[in-house]
Amino acid sequence: MIRWILASIILCFNQSFSFQINALNYENSIPFNFYELQQNRILWKLSSYDFQIRSSNPVSSPEEKSNQNDSTRIKWEYLGPFIGAVVVTNASIYYIFKDAYWNEQKTKFHTFNDWNNADMNIDKLGHFYAGMLLSKAAYKVLKATNVPENYSVISSILSSIFFQTQVEFHDAYYKKWGWSWWDFTGNVLGAVYPHLQNHFKPLQTINLKWSYHQSPAYKKGWYDYWIKDYEGFTYYLSFDVHSILPTPVDNYWPKWLNIAVAYGVEKVKLGKNIWNSSGKPLGDREWYISLDYSLLKLFNPESKTLREILDLLDNFHFPAPAVRISPSTIWYGIYF
Repeated sequence: MIRWILASIILCFNQSFSFQINALNYENSIPFNFYELQQNRILWKLSSYDFQIRSSNPVSSPEEKSNQNDSTRIKWEYLGPFIGAVVVTNASIYYIFKDAYWNEQKTKFHTFNDWNNADMNIDKLGHFYAGMLLSKAAYKVLKATNVPENYSVISSILSSIFFQTQVEFHDAYYKKWGWSWWDFTGNVLGAVYPHLQNHFKPLQTINLKWSYHQSPAYKKGWYDYWIKDYEGFTYYLSFDVHSILPTPVDNYWPKWLNIAVAYGVEKVKLGKNIWNSSGKPLGDREWYISLDYSLLKLFNPESKTLREILDLLDNFHFPAPAVRISPSTIWYGIYF
């Protein structure tokens, strides 16, 4: 009974207050429509401001409503096939990893500390990079299919973390591998980083890129699969020089030309199954300084689709002049 009394009081208050608001807004104007008031009063959620906005806005035409609905509805005709493609890709990657990593002796779930092992942590950069790439790609697709911003951010982060965590979970049941908290941390940080860039402008000037070439060790057959050929991986911390330079100077630097500090490794293995390690890595850490470029800023297409494609391609480093500064100096006209 009390609820009905309160509801009646609120209903009466709504009606009387709505007349007052409209009397102020429509004084010396066209008389206000009682039927529209009744509809608006039902929509009013005890907020006079919200009600005032709803009452003052003109009624949209059917065509305008159709366009508005089309621009906000989730495009399942595109999102559905994308989800299907993700499932197929996930299954394909599972079998690739099964052949490359999960053909060893199994054991119970266990963790292990693989920080600064024979591959000198280049695999940790790989976990960060993969998490970043997966999160960024998922976010772009979700936004393109009209998924709301908050859901796109959360879904892209979680999907990236889940995608890589399942790999880590499988590793935990193999004696040679194990659950690595360092790897998991890289997965999470990579998944979050693109969204931190969207909120903190200084981070937009720093991007992680990757390139691969077959290493001498791979060509000798010391690695069975290219995804294990860490000596052929190079990761680039690319700096957007034009955005970093102050205004009087930035006009003299091309917007598309960046400078990158790169990291790679060599002599990780000494033979087919011989790791170059004795409790600590004995291989060489390679450091480079390289030119880098943004394809998006270089070509600057008007097509939104092309811009999205180039933005994704900008996560990869393409051939460019470079110099290796450690462990010895080597000049490269083109390095990839």
